[in-house]
Amino acid sequence: MIDVITAEIIREYLETVSEEISKTMENTSVSTVFSEAHDYSTGVFYSDGKKVSLLARANSQPIHIYASVHSVETLLKSFKYNLNEGDIVLATDPYSGGSHIPDWTLMKPVFYHNKPVFFPAVRAHFIEVGGPVPGGYNSLATEIWQEGFRLAPVKICEKGEMRRDIVNLLAGNNRLPDTMEGDLNAMIGACKVGEDRIVRLVEKYGLDTVLESVDYILNYSERQVRAEISSWPDGEYKGRSILEHDFNGGIDINVDVTINVEGDACTVDFTGTHPQTKGFVNSVKGNTLSWVFTEFSVVMPDVPLNSGFFRPIEVIAPEGTVINPLPPAPVGNSTLCIGSDIGQAVMKTLEKIVPEKTGSAFIDLTINTVFGLNSHYDNQMYVSFDYSTTPTSSGGACGTDGWGGYSAPHASLRIPSFELQEVMYPFLYYQNEYSTDSAAPGKWRGSPAHQMLRMSTTDPVINFIQVQACRRPLMGFAGGKEAAGNHVILDYGGDNEEEVRVAKADYAQKPGEIMYAQSGGGGGWGDPLARDVNAVLQDVVDEYVSIEGAARDYGVVIDPATMTIDVTATDTLRASLSADMTTHGSTPA
Repeated sequence: MIDVITAEIIREYLETVSEEISKTMENTSVSTVFSEAHDYSTGVFYSDGKKVSLLARANSQPIHIYASVHSVETLLKSFKYNLNEGDIVLATDPYSGGSHIPDWTLMKPVFYHNKPVFFPAVRAHFIEVGGPVPGGYNSLATEIWQEGFRLAPVKICEKGEMRRDIVNLLAGNNRLPDTMEGDLNAMIGACKVGEDRIVRLVEKYGLDTVLESVDYILNYSERQVRAEISSWPDGEYKGRSILEHDFNGGIDINVDVTINVEGDACTVDFTGTHPQTKGFVNSVKGNTLSWVFTEFSVVMPDVPLNSGFFRPIEVIAPEGTVINPLPPAPVGNSTLCIGSDIGQAVMKTLEKIVPEKTGSAFIDLTINTVFGLNSHYDNQMYVSFDYSTTPTSSGGACGTDGWGGYSAPHASLRIPSFELQEVMYPFLYYQNEYSTDSAAPGKWRGSPAHQMLRMSTTDPVINFIQVQACRRPLMGFAGGKEAAGNHVILDYGGDNEEEVRVAKADYAQKPGEIMYAQSGGGGGWGDPLARDVNAVLQDVVDEYVSIEGAARDYGVVIDPATMTIDVTATDTLRASLSADMTTHGSTPA
């Protein structure tokens, strides 16, 4: 029997291997989506010949890496009895192990004594994947073939040799072939680093000891999750979230969840969820599972995250629904748009069980894909995402305010350097800052909304824009208020000013023209009238909240001349607002 100390050393070693894979990817990739924005995830997987398990992951996006369990399973089934030393395999197709076409999963089997045992993997969001629309976000798509180049699971390297025919096939279906190949090489190199470190581990401890540790690692997390669930009251709990549109005429797409808690396990049942839609928001099952496990990981933050964590949680995802569609339904925006609603519906259900552990653990999204020709670089084509259109989604949680960036499960994402963006692309940023009175009120408030102003310079910038969470912003919890919501304004301050609340395809932003985008931040947690008055005062000093907003949202009266709290007036106002809330069911706007 393995001793706990050795097993924990091996567990921590595998976590370190995942981080090293991640750093290799970050430091050797070509695209700023990886080197700057960190839009990828890495992990180490294991197969006992019957099922695949996630053993360790880097501090990256769980939406990527949890879904990669399904990817690695698909790749192993696709190449059963046909994996060799030196092989590296790739999954991109949402209906064959992927989630949406831009997310590519690369996996390298690690052999020991002629048997593939461990599998380091990278899942990365590629900036360009072919198809009708640069960047892959085609809001007009009604079927999967309109979202990018589909590729069945395939070997990129075979017996140590790069398959140039496959690389050439990918390059021939990509607008940025050199960038694609550079990033693909970074993924390959990262997986090779993972292989080297895993081989060293096995050589040091022996395969039997490592495999005993694997059992310990998975069983420990399972025991911890079961212990947590067993502390919950048995029963049936329900939650719902509604996606405001599917970009193709469908509106109010509901995600319904019932969590049945029984003993030390639970069932997450999506029966009653909206049928799959024409628009590109349908979520394949791997992506749906990933969002479920993300929300459970938030309410159990001290449990090591691996496949043992998932064992006590059964998910029922009816086929033909928006959370488990049948092909060829389009899925391009599902990783975030319906994905966040899967997350919100699960979290709203968990709120009924463990309200003190809930909060914003999802992203709303304004996608702005930008592309064009850059006269500064010999009219070379560029394709990029402007992450600064949606950089805030963190909400309040019990004991902490939203911290002004992405929510915790996505906090590995970074906003690329504005200065670097301005060097690479023909635009300049005029504004990137928080806006006053936009943070969702709560005992613990959400992050403020973020405002961006971006002007095109020497060349037209073509924009594909999709906006969600305008009518239905991110939720608050335990009495906290919802977030501010998103929108985009084209030709801001110009003669042809236009607000975008759904989508705008192929919009040419002329030189000198300004675009505005608001990212609405996350929801609040707890009753705003219970917020510490000194925290409200500090928010006023920091210009997150105005003096008027402090009175309106928190019942805190501040003297503008002395910037001090009027305690008597505050007590009176809070009592009045509380009585009004009791009568009308909410804090007055």
